[in-house]
Amino acid sequence: MSSVLAQSGVQGDNVGIFDPTILDQWEVPFGDWVDQMVDWIDGNLAWLLDAIRWPFAFLLENFVDNILSELPWVWVVLATAVIGALVRTPKVGVAAGLAMAFCGLLGTAYWIETVRTVGMVLVAVVLCAIVGIPLGILCGRLDSVWNVVRPVLDAMQVVHAFVYMLPVIFFWSIGVVPGTMVTMVFALPPLIRLTNLGIRQVPEDVVEASRAYGATEMRVLIDVQLPLARPALMTGLNQTLLMSIAMIGIAAIMGAGGLGRLVYKAVQNFDIAASASSGLALFLVAVVLDRLSQPEVSDGGNMFARIHQAWTHRRDPEALLEGVDDASPRSEDADEGESFAPSIGRERTGMLLVGIGGVVAVLSLFMTWTQDAGHLSGHARFADNDLAGQTFDGFAASGGSWIGYFTLGIGLFLVISSVVFLRRPGSGSRWFSPDGATMASIAMLLTVLTHIVARSAPLTVSYSHGTGAYLALAAATVATVGSVMALMVAPYSPLRPISLRIGWSRVFSASVALVVIGVGAISGWTFDERLSNQLTDEQQAEVERLQQEARDFPETAALNTLAVGRIHNTARLSSKVILDGVTEDGAGLGRLALVTGMIGAVFMLPAAGVFGHGDRWKWRWSAVTGGLGLGTLMVGMSWAASVMRVSPPLLVSGAGVLLTMCGGFFLFASSRPMLIEFHRKKVYDDDPSPEAEAVLAAE
Repeated sequence: MSSVLAQSGVQGDNVGIFDPTILDQWEVPFGDWVDQMVDWIDGNLAWLLDAIRWPFAFLLENFVDNILSELPWVWVVLATAVIGALVRTPKVGVAAGLAMAFCGLLGTAYWIETVRTVGMVLVAVVLCAIVGIPLGILCGRLDSVWNVVRPVLDAMQVVHAFVYMLPVIFFWSIGVVPGTMVTMVFALPPLIRLTNLGIRQVPEDVVEASRAYGATEMRVLIDVQLPLARPALMTGLNQTLLMSIAMIGIAAIMGAGGLGRLVYKAVQNFDIAASASSGLALFLVAVVLDRLSQPEVSDGGNMFARIHQAWTHRRDPEALLEGVDDASPRSEDADEGESFAPSIGRERTGMLLVGIGGVVAVLSLFMTWTQDAGHLSGHARFADNDLAGQTFDGFAASGGSWIGYFTLGIGLFLVISSVVFLRRPGSGSRWFSPDGATMASIAMLLTVLTHIVARSAPLTVSYSHGTGAYLALAAATVATVGSVMALMVAPYSPLRPISLRIGWSRVFSASVALVVIGVGAISGWTFDERLSNQLTDEQQAEVERLQQEARDFPETAALNTLAVGRIHNTARLSSKVILDGVTEDGAGLGRLALVTGMIGAVFMLPAAGVFGHGDRWKWRWSAVTGGLGLGTLMVGMSWAASVMRVSPPLLVSGAGVLLTMCGGFFLFASSRPMLIEFHRKKVYDDDPSPEAEAVLAAE
C-alpha cells in the first residue's frame, strides 16, 4: 500500500505546470459548496420557500384557473377588445379582440392554452411590477441601494436562465409555479433599471422647487417624480412583458402549461401542423399583449423590431428611452376656423347608394340563400347533398354560412360609413370615406360572388340559389357603383407631395401577389382523409400476416410494427382526396380568385403611375386595387370558414386557400401606402367661397 501511494505521489509531483491535469490538484469545489447551501436551505428554510411560492400559487390558482380559464371565450374576447379601446384606441381594441378570437378558432385546446399563457404572463408582470417599481424608485432616490442592486441585476441578466432553473426545480419541483418564477427572474431587471433611470432623469430644479414650496418627500415622489418618469415606467413594463413572453418556451421545459407546452410537444413529436398552429397562437398573444402595453409615444412601432430591441438591450434597457418624450398628442382640429370640405352632388349621392346597398345586403341575409341542398356545406358533409324541400337563410350552416356573416359585417360597415359621412364628412374613422367604402363594397361583392359562382358538390341531387343571395349580389353591386361614383369626385389630396416616379416596387408586389394567388389556385383547397382507414384486401392480408408473425416470433415484433405502420401510411396517402381550386369536382373558387388577382395586378399599373395621370388618379386606382385584394382575401376566408363550420375531423381546407389569402393580402398591402397619404381637404372660415373648394377638387 505504501509503495502504491509513493508511486502515486511521485507521479503527481512530476506533473508540469503546463499540463492541464495539474488543475485537478487545485480544483475549487464551488459546485459542492452551492450544493451544500441548497441542501441546507431545503432542510432548514422550508417556511421561507413556502412564503416565496405562495403569491405565485395564489394568483395562478385564483386568477388563472378559477377565473380566467372558466370565463366563456366570448367574454374574454370582448373584454380584450374593451380594454384595448380604453387603454389605447378603439382600432387597437378591435384588432386585439379579433386576434384573441382567432386563437380560439384554432381549436379548443389552443384556446385553453392561450388563456393560460395570458394568465401566466400577466401574473409574472404583476409580480414584477409589485417588486420592481418600488425597488426601482428606491434605486433612483438612494445611491446606496442602487450600488447594491446593480450587480445583482447584472448577474440576473448575464447568467442564462438554465443556470438558475435547476435550483428552482429543486426547491419547488416542476410545473406552472416554478416556470412563472423563472420567468419573473428573467423579466424583472428591465423594469428596475428603467424605473431607476426615469426617477433620475427628472430635472433636479423641478424637484428642488417642489421641496422649496414645502412638499414632503412623499408628495415630491407622487406629484413630481412619478408623473415625469411615466414614459420610463411604461417602457419598463412593456419590456418586462416582452421578456416574459420570450420565456414561455423555457417555462414549458419546466412543465408549465400554455402555448409554450404545445410548441415544445410539437417539436418533440415532429408535428408540423401542431407546431404551426401553436406558433401562430403564441405570435397573436404576443402581438395583443404588446399592443395593449405600448407607451403612447410608440404607437407606430413594429412588434418584430420591438422584440428585437428588447432582446438586444436586455442588458442596457436604458438605451430604449433615447428619443422618447412625453409630448401630448395634437388634435387634427386644433386650428380654429377650419373644417373638412363639404360633400355635394355626386359624392353625397354615391355615399347614399353605399348606405342603401349595405342595408339591403343585411336584410337579404334573413331571406332564402339555398334550396334543396347545402351549397358549400355539401363539399364537406354528405348529408347536405340531398335536402329536398328545405330552405336556408344567409346565416345557416347549409345556407350562406360564413359568407353570410362576412356580408353582415361588411354591410354594417357600409351603413355606418354612409351615415357618418352624410352627417359630417371627414369625421369618425379615416376609412369612413369614399375610398374605404370602395374597398369594402368590392370586398362584399366578391364575397357574395363566392357563394354564387361556387359549384355544388358532385353528389348534389338538386340545388338552386335563393332570392336572398341574388338580392345580396344586387346590393353589393349598387354599393360598389355608388362608392366609385363618390370616389371620382371626392375632394381628397395627399398630405405631402407624391413622387413623380413610377412605383415599380408596387408593381412588383402586385406581380408577386398574382403569382401567389395563381399557385394557390392550382394547389389543394380540400384535403379529404375520411377513407384513409380503409385498407385493400391485399393490404389487410399483409397486416394480418405481420401481426401473426409477431405473435409467433416476438423478436420480429418491432420490425413488423414498423411495417404495419408503413402500410397504413401508404393507404392513407393513396386514399386521400385532394381537390384544387380549379378542378371540376371542387367548388372551383380558385378561378374566381385568379381572375380577381389578374384584374388587381392590371389595375396596379395605373395606380403606380405607369400610364402617367395625376396623384388623385393614382389614389382612385389604388382604392379599387385594394378592394380587389381584400375581395380575394375574402374568397379564401369564406371557403375555409364555411368548410370548417361543418367538416368532420378528417376533412380540412387546403394550403391553396392560405396562399390565396396571402396573395390577396399582398395585393391590398401594395395599395395601402398610397391610400393613407390622402386625406379630405379642409376649408377655412375666411374662404369667401367654400363651395369652390369642392368644385376645384372634382376637376
